[in-house]
Amino acid sequence: MPFLGRTAADEMAMSATASGPPPLAARLVMWVFQAVGVTLAGMVVAVISTSVWWRLTPQSDLDVLVYDQTVPDASFPEHAALGQILDYHRVPFDIATDYVGAAPGGRGTVGTWPEDQPDLIILADAYGVYLDEDGNVNDREGSRVTESLTPNQAADVADWVHDGVPAYAEFALVTEPTPGRAGQILEQTFGFQATGWMVRKVDDLSEVSPQIKSLGAFPWPYDGPGIILLTSPVAGRTPARTLVVLTQDMLEKPTPDVLGGPPGSIAGRSPFHRWIGVVEAAEGTAVDAWFELPVNNRGAAVLDRLDIPVVFPALIRTSNTLYFAGNGLSDETPFRLRRLQGGATLTRLVTGQEFRFFYQILEPSMGWLLYRQEVHAEAIRAASD
Repeated sequence: MPFLGRTAADEMAMSATASGPPPLAARLVMWVFQAVGVTLAGMVVAVISTSVWWRLTPQSDLDVLVYDQTVPDASFPEHAALGQILDYHRVPFDIATDYVGAAPGGRGTVGTWPEDQPDLIILADAYGVYLDEDGNVNDREGSRVTESLTPNQAADVADWVHDGVPAYAEFALVTEPTPGRAGQILEQTFGFQATGWMVRKVDDLSEVSPQIKSLGAFPWPYDGPGIILLTSPVAGRTPARTLVVLTQDMLEKPTPDVLGGPPGSIAGRSPFHRWIGVVEAAEGTAVDAWFELPVNNRGAAVLDRLDIPVVFPALIRTSNTLYFAGNGLSDETPFRLRRLQGGATLTRLVTGQEFRFFYQILEPSMGWLLYRQEVHAEAIRAASD
């Protein structure tokens, strides 16, 4: 029986000393024990080192404008992902208080639109909160109780971006109920034009909202997985209200993909499950990622008749802006960013399908914006010297 504190490797080493060299099998076991011990020790040291490095990195004292009018409850679903990402990048941000928009449930407001120029702009969502007759949140049958992004606010964003402030925006900022003029200013600022078509993957077509069903055949004939396409007023343009349904037999698979990624990311294929806007990129912009609709030949023929491409821009970049043509900030992952220096990069290499969009598109996009903010701040400091 081994003495207290001795390992199996120690016992084998003592046996070898007493009776000559151990057999090959015993030596292999000792080598394995030693290799595993060294590997585990190295991993522990690496984790501790990167954690200490992260904690020693100073926090950024940034004035971040986050705009979100779609806050149905205290989970803050349209900007909660920012809590993880900005914390990881050492930017203080409280998802419950550090934004401008609707209070949870549309009951009041949070924050005020700034008079002074912020350091970073993130326009998350302007769809709003809708309440039914009983005062319950109900975006299917309720009435909107929250404010809209105004043309003056959109003009402020345009001025700040022109001055070099980095900014991020998403598709839901230019659709109804945002006033047409405000939507047009945002299109010009972020370098895109919306077609009015919106796309959404649906797990069960029989469960879409009554408003959507009212645009189709009666009785509603669809069930099972599919994709819906519908038009919506956007940036002052009001296309005829149209609904098209791509059923399972028109699809190669149920979920659209995002192809590519922002500068510094690992370009790949990321499934995307939320609303998508079909947009065109303005001349002079860079398209870093593309949406691909998963249609077969039958589905492609339907898209062709509607003049909707199978592949279209997803992430559009100018010198200091990023525009994502979907509801990306809704994609918070329960697999949290760890407080480790380089943790996002390591996770990006091994993440599975479920979290791929968050780690390959969303987090790197925010990282790029924060880098552009550092460049902008340095330019201001150099000009003042």
